[in-house]
Amino acid sequence: MKLATKIPLIFIILVNVVNLYFIIDLSNYDEMISYVKNEGEKISSPKKTVLVFLFTSLTNLLFVCIVFMRSIIFSSKTRSR
Repeated sequence: MKLATKIPLIFIILVNVVNLYFIIDLSNYDEMISYVKNEGEKISSPKKTVLVFLFTSLTNLLFVCIVFMRSIIFSSKTRSR
């Protein structure tokens, strides 16, 4: 596998790791407050949203790592033939 095809996969892995950092940081919040137009406050818990983001990010990271490892493993086997 050429280096040009490895760079986007490595970039996506790095972006997913940074995404995981922000998701874990968001999970430390107990509540989020948003202000509405009629001078009221809307308080919500980000726990459900964090779980959805975490699941999505982990599955994305899993599939990208599988593709990256498969490309490394099978590119070395085709060269030895």
